[in-house]
Amino acid sequence: MEERIPRRAERNEGGLNMASQRLLRTPSGKRVGGAVYLHSSAIDADSRTIVDQAVTLAGGFQWNVAKISRGAVSLLLYEDFDVVAFPALLASFKVDLRSGKTSETDYSRRPNPPILHRKELLLPEDDPRRPRFAALTRTAEEHGLFAEPSRIGTRRQWLDLLSLKGLRIEGQALVPQGAESVAVARHKTAITRRDLSQPMQLAIAHGVLPSGNSVFDYGCGLGDDVAALSAAGFEAFGWDPHHMPEGPRRPADLVNLGFVLNVVEDRHERTETLRAAWSFARRAMVVAVMVMGKGDLANLRPYRDGHLTSRGTFQKYFGQQELRDFIQDELGEAPLALGSGVFAVFRDKDLEQEVLFRRRSRVISRPIGMRPPERERPRTRAPQIDLPERIRPELEILWAAMLRQGRPLDAEEFPGTLRERLKAVRISSGRATDLCLSDLFDQEELAVSAAGRREDLLVRFAMLMFPGAPRYATLARSLQRDVKTFFGSHAAALEEARRLMFSAGKPDSMREGVDAAISAGLGAMRDEETFRFAVPVLDRLPPVVRLRVLCGGLLRGGVEGADFVDMKVAAPRLTFIQCLDASSRLPVILEKTRIDLGRTSTNVDRPDGIALYLKGRYLPVDAPDREEQMKFDSKLLAAGIVTPDGKGPRIAELHEFLRKRRDAQPRAVGETPCIEDFTCAPGSATNNHE
Repeated sequence: MEERIPRRAERNEGGLNMASQRLLRTPSGKRVGGAVYLHSSAIDADSRTIVDQAVTLAGGFQWNVAKISRGAVSLLLYEDFDVVAFPALLASFKVDLRSGKTSETDYSRRPNPPILHRKELLLPEDDPRRPRFAALTRTAEEHGLFAEPSRIGTRRQWLDLLSLKGLRIEGQALVPQGAESVAVARHKTAITRRDLSQPMQLAIAHGVLPSGNSVFDYGCGLGDDVAALSAAGFEAFGWDPHHMPEGPRRPADLVNLGFVLNVVEDRHERTETLRAAWSFARRAMVVAVMVMGKGDLANLRPYRDGHLTSRGTFQKYFGQQELRDFIQDELGEAPLALGSGVFAVFRDKDLEQEVLFRRRSRVISRPIGMRPPERERPRTRAPQIDLPERIRPELEILWAAMLRQGRPLDAEEFPGTLRERLKAVRISSGRATDLCLSDLFDQEELAVSAAGRREDLLVRFAMLMFPGAPRYATLARSLQRDVKTFFGSHAAALEEARRLMFSAGKPDSMREGVDAAISAGLGAMRDEETFRFAVPVLDRLPPVVRLRVLCGGLLRGGVEGADFVDMKVAAPRLTFIQCLDASSRLPVILEKTRIDLGRTSTNVDRPDGIALYLKGRYLPVDAPDREEQMKFDSKLLAAGIVTPDGKGPRIAELHEFLRKRRDAQPRAVGETPCIEDFTCAPGSATNNHE
């Protein structure tokens, strides 16, 4: 069908032609042979005018894609993008802007219609379907399906090629022809939370989410984090493809991608989801996944690179280093570990520095309070409340902030809510600081905090000299103030950090640091050359020891997730030990990551059923359960199950040994066996493990 464009439209021919040429220079849309293809949802203000003209001329023609070329616009109707992986063209309506002609073509009855590839490129950048569609494209590329573009343009050619490659289309995926068909129920993984999720708690604790920042919860599930953050005063919003598909998708200071990647069964879609979430982050993004050892795999069925549950959901369990490498490879940014399976990645490098240097070596644990007056003054008239008492809550907030920083704060460093409260009572930041530095508070607390903060900064500056550490062209302003306060100048700080780094490589300095740690009850020697300690005491270790461990953490992907560390005193080697349940009396070792700092190499070993014996030796003296653990360890030694140097049987061998002993001992009717049974009489089950 052809018809002339009405004369009124012909007068606008030049303007429409110029508009089409401008659109061809824009970066959006899919470009093929000098034309740009846009999905109807991607028609913006620049393209709206020219497309609306074509729509008017097309009458009631149904379309979902606009093809804009030099001097022409075509309205195209493809099969539903959400239903068909590679949609076929059903009909087209073309408007020639130069000749003033239109034409309509019906492809729906053709046995071999044209089909559409790379459909994600036609969608808006923030369209939630893009990651899934882009994953399909990446799979096709991986199999070399686009190697000859001229031979895949029609349905028959495309299906023949898929058959040749041994592939078939399943939903929005390409799978091997003989692969099992599995419908993964992602929506069932959403859970109801009573408390803020771990990644958001860590983001707040580490300063990744300062007060006043906004949060976009990407894949928010039922929205409990959004509700909790909103109640706490944050601007928080969320989107979820199943539970909140109409939720807003817009940039925020922080994006939370919490426990999303681990439920996506397509590895390419995981990558595209990570990139899509990152595109919304103005300052930072937190990524959290399930980690190896935190789930029971006994009743799960292997599927692709993860497991299927009995509920039809998918779980991919990551290693700590695996997750770190995945984020860095795909985003080109080195992430910072906040916890086991939780990383933060930063677009704002000043914020990254503040978070990196935020971790304290010493914490003021004593309650913060104001000193009472030395004596009561006699009053002859109605008492007046002194200024410090009137603004006591504000001063306590400021004093706590000063203790965290180890120094007085500049006015711009005051928490926003505190500034507003002081302004309301007409007290300047300088006056409030002077009151805090008076005898209202124990100034010794600030001195202790300052020493700890200086030590911590020194360790962090030294760590940044290690290969693989992040590099910064300039320091964040808060760190510049720290440097000036604690070191006098940046050059002085770096010189002192170099000396510390040099000391960390000297066996005598390391021996001195280890001896100090042992004297403080923070760990013990496993053998003559190996110092073992529990990771929670890391910030309490002497700087030279802490520095070596943190440098090892850079190669491992962070110290988070490890429960114990073995460190060679005379050689730059460490082993990070992750247990299945470190709080149990007899932890099972899940993973050992061996680090050689001299060679900057790592080696991961996942031993089978080996226990960490005599745990009590390596706990800090102030650990609440250390006494009970030591009693348990003594029983192991007395029973001959473990040797004095900590060697014992594998867990399976231990269970068999205990079973035989229980069977050999008389037991009262109804009495339940327990692990304590092995302490009743001596007997050996010792093997050379751990």
